[in-house]
Amino acid sequence: MTPAEAKLVAQRHLQWASSNIPNFEDWKRAKLSQPVIYYFPNGTKSAYEFTVLVNGKPNGFILVAAQRYMPPVLEFSKGEAPSKRLGRIGRARVRGFSVEKHRLLYYGALSYSVELDKGKAMDIHGRQISVPKEISLARSYTTMSLEREGIANIYTVTTYAEKHISNVPAWTTTDPGSSSTSYPYNVGPKEDPWSWWDGCAPIAASMVIAYYEPQLQDSWDREALIDVLHHTLKTNATGATWSYNVVPGIENVHEEYQRISKIITLNNIVENDYTAWWESRATGFYDAISDINNNHPLLLWMINGGSALDRSQDYGNHTVTVVGYVGYSSAFYWEIHDTWDNKSHYIADGNWKEAWFIFVRRR
Repeated sequence: MTPAEAKLVAQRHLQWASSNIPNFEDWKRAKLSQPVIYYFPNGTKSAYEFTVLVNGKPNGFILVAAQRYMPPVLEFSKGEAPSKRLGRIGRARVRGFSVEKHRLLYYGALSYSVELDKGKAMDIHGRQISVPKEISLARSYTTMSLEREGIANIYTVTTYAEKHISNVPAWTTTDPGSSSTSYPYNVGPKEDPWSWWDGCAPIAASMVIAYYEPQLQDSWDREALIDVLHHTLKTNATGATWSYNVVPGIENVHEEYQRISKIITLNNIVENDYTAWWESRATGFYDAISDINNNHPLLLWMINGGSALDRSQDYGNHTVTVVGYVGYSSAFYWEIHDTWDNKSHYIADGNWKEAWFIFVRRR
């Protein structure tokens, strides 16, 4: 993650904290300092620290992950930024101290330290410590209990957010394929002219639209909606969809239903127009949380996605429907309907190479 992307995450967190955490209301109009960089012991960037400035004066800090596979916000506090204390101790106890010569390290909750040499570091208390050879921060799925470190009032917080949208369908495709029947005469549970697999993007999008239009949630209308979205998203015969076809495909589904309703008999139709747009995971994280909080399911498009917590198979390049989340200081999970079955699953935020959110709204 670049410093600019990290600053966007920190700015979103300012707004979230000011609205959701007692005594953080003054962060609503706060500004952020330039970032201070922390590293893993191997030299890879681990975090960006932003001092929160209220009326130009320090009023806490936000620590944002430098790597995309990590939880976006690692720690935050109303206390003094750890780099300030490390700098004071470093100048007092380390000869020739400078952040260029002695990097700041962060490799787990409250692990702020100044890199020395020969595997040693100086922690935030001024003690010399050994730097661990193995770091588990990147893939920690353990819930952290509330801790208070007397120095600088640094906090790591247990479950800080949880939300689940009810009544979002969880389904996969069930109609057969490889038929000679042409579109739109296949619409519904009839055999399709493409493969048996309608494609993850049409199925994921159908769950969002059917959430807003419950008249489409029976088995006939489910298959009809998926078939129509397969067409409007220009999904190919094997179920693959190009990313640039998703937004216009969702926005055209109402018009397409109107068109084919004059050709074939439908049980029900899509009654609303929809608008859709993309945001990257880095810039859209808090928008996605806001949408879930306001009961708007959305799509998550993953490149080289890993597996859900209860699955052994990786998703690879895949699109799912996001219906909730559970967030901890040590990890963040999206609740998803993954198009492979009729259940909810959880995937850790960042468990992919790249990802984008696709937001969907009724006009």
